[in-house]
Amino acid sequence: MKDKLAAEAAAYFKGHAILLALAKEFCRKYRSLGHFGGRVSLTSLTVEEQRSLAAFLRRKFGEADSVSYKEFSAAWEKTRFGSIPLPDFLLSLMPGNFITKREERQQEQAKRQEIMDRLLAKYPAGPARRWLQALAQGNLHLFAKELYQQEDVLATVACALAMLPAKYERLPLFANRVAQNPHALDFDRTEGRLFLQALAFLQGENVPSAADARTELLYKYRLIRDDILNFATVYGLKAYGEDGGEIAYWREAANSYAPLNVPLREIAAAERILPVEGNADTVYIVENSGVFSTLLDGLQARQKSVPLVALHGQLKAASWALLDRLAASGIRLLYAGDFDPEGLSIASHILNRYEGAALWHMSVNEYAQANLLLPENRLKKLPTSNHPQLTPLVAAMRQEQKVLYQESLLQELQADLWNK
Repeated sequence: MKDKLAAEAAAYFKGHAILLALAKEFCRKYRSLGHFGGRVSLTSLTVEEQRSLAAFLRRKFGEADSVSYKEFSAAWEKTRFGSIPLPDFLLSLMPGNFITKREERQQEQAKRQEIMDRLLAKYPAGPARRWLQALAQGNLHLFAKELYQQEDVLATVACALAMLPAKYERLPLFANRVAQNPHALDFDRTEGRLFLQALAFLQGENVPSAADARTELLYKYRLIRDDILNFATVYGLKAYGEDGGEIAYWREAANSYAPLNVPLREIAAAERILPVEGNADTVYIVENSGVFSTLLDGLQARQKSVPLVALHGQLKAASWALLDRLAASGIRLLYAGDFDPEGLSIASHILNRYEGAALWHMSVNEYAQANLLLPENRLKKLPTSNHPQLTPLVAAMRQEQKVLYQESLLQELQADLWNK
């Protein structure tokens, strides 16, 4: 009998849309309050809706009005359906709406913990565990809350971290080895973005947004992306492969006094990189392509093989790979760049990464020649944490607020190279 009465009550509510809407609102309030209560505001009521409400609640309604749960419950008890507890009726009318937000959060947290426990059991050590522990302990947050519930996505990233290569490997081949899909770790996919975030976390860095910075981050884990378009420009260098044999085309270019644009893939294939002249122990690095080319003119005219590298205004993964190998061979790195925020930022990276690296004609005395004003918005980009070699220069630039481009010091740079 009660089931039949409940069915009739449901039919009545569904036949009066405003009553059904009112029931839904009280269910919504239950989710946020944790109990039935509160008041529902009603606006723009049609004449028919006003009549339906008046018939049920036994009072007059206007175009705008409100109904409390207490009033709604009292009216319910006076109907022929009143023998059915109102919460029970609402539960039968709209199943699924009776989980409070607090209960929902608890369920999500429990599921999240179960997923983490399973993954941590599968990956008890290494970078995968470090990443998973950071997620489990709240020290790292994913970019979307629902990702914590997507075990397959998290498992793919954890697997990738556990399988990081010992030798250089192209990203699509690595992704195929991890997930049998060469596009599994593409950056337009959730797994790819999470993998990038995980690598940045392990490196203690922010997630890079620029393509070159992403390529550099991958390179730190022996993963190669854009290995043709990402290149370094060199002069006067030779290279050796993993088998110890000299790579011929480096030597041929040096013997011909020709520069090389060397793709990242070729640099990664070189085990050692050195100056072609056996007694040379220093490599000169310049920020700007034009300065490199002008210095190259003089070196070629004099048939000198002084080791020279161009950064083209930024440190790409190929540049890092090249400098890493030079530094590992005991070569001293000298850097010359613009006296501006970008040039000093590159200097800071090189000085902090390579022991024994030094500035090349980037002193406070040389900065005294500066006469171009540095805009306020660019002044803010000066390195905040810098190497001791840079400290006096950064202080001088903050005080003078001027820039000096390395073209102004071309004669000094040339003199050093001509005399080698």
